[in-house]
Amino acid sequence: MVEGAAWEMFGYVSDVAFDADGTLFILDDLAGHIVVIDSAGEFVRTISRRGDGPGELGQPIALVVFGDGRIGVNDLAKPGLQLFSRDGEFLDAVPFSVAEGMPGSPIYALPDHSLLSPELIGGSVSTMIGADEGRPITRFRLDGTREVFHAAWDYPSPMALESGAGSQDTRIVTSPVQAFGLPLSLGVLRDGRTVLADSIGYRLKVLDSSGRVSDILERRLTPAPVTGAIRETERQRRIEALRTGGGTVSVQQAGGHPGDVSPEVRRNAMREAIRRAEDRIRQMNFLDVIPVIASIAVDRSDRIWVQRTALPGEPGPTDILTADGRYLGTIAPEGPRIPAAFGPDGLLAYIDRDELDIQRIRVVRLAADELLEDAP
Repeated sequence: MVEGAAWEMFGYVSDVAFDADGTLFILDDLAGHIVVIDSAGEFVRTISRRGDGPGELGQPIALVVFGDGRIGVNDLAKPGLQLFSRDGEFLDAVPFSVAEGMPGSPIYALPDHSLLSPELIGGSVSTMIGADEGRPITRFRLDGTREVFHAAWDYPSPMALESGAGSQDTRIVTSPVQAFGLPLSLGVLRDGRTVLADSIGYRLKVLDSSGRVSDILERRLTPAPVTGAIRETERQRRIEALRTGGGTVSVQQAGGHPGDVSPEVRRNAMREAIRRAEDRIRQMNFLDVIPVIASIAVDRSDRIWVQRTALPGEPGPTDILTADGRYLGTIAPEGPRIPAAFGPDGLLAYIDRDELDIQRIRVVRLAADELLEDAP
């Protein structure tokens, strides 16, 4: 039996963020509220609640703390950004258009209080594919306007697969599974510049406040080639994870209405769903090389954390760079990873799961210089 105060019983933690004084904000999707913890680890309050009314949250997926202390919650159910004061007062709702594409998760705050999102939810087919414009990173402003901030580089995409399913008026087109995809990861420096990883090699773009490339930071690390053995290992790893990871299948009566079905029907439906997923894994596409960088982030001291890739299923090391590209050192693969949120004075917040698959928020204070070691 799991025991604790009501605020400690998280439904599903979708995001966390620190403010400038080390206060931690924990966004609970299922509860529809934000849990506020002070820098000493003490509970302060909850902000909002689940509901459809003003200031209530329906399906919150991302959290951001602006430089002036306001808290923004990206809510799919509204849809839009719900704005709160640091004390929890509801301030405003900024609507986003699902038809044009709304921000996904994560979201990043710029000093001018606009938001960057490397993911769009909704939008037209052409917006979602974006084949001619690379991978768009969109800036959303609090007056409801939006613009493409930067078009990230995109490796030539494999052709979509056309399924035989559908009717004479429709067809089903699915994108093939992509192994070792390109990174599309970013972080924001205190002066408003953005650091972006979007390449196969060890190459970081530094973007100015308008999204133009102002600098390139590189290290001479060669991407590992994707061999036949690596392809087979990755396929088997994904199939094993699929078979042991569980999951649910919605079974409906003819006509599309849910109803009681026999256990045998459910088992058959699950087997068929797994079989189809395995087929897609066996046909998945591979790049010729494994991209060097898996993800990046920027901490409160403007240090750039670069998590490198490794062989399938293995953790990679994490490099620490200054904003001008000076290499400070490397955290070994078994050391701290890029956290879910950076706080002041070395605070890091991680969203972990215990042996019962229950989420826990772990906060540590990093003495970075003690963990860094010279590494290639």
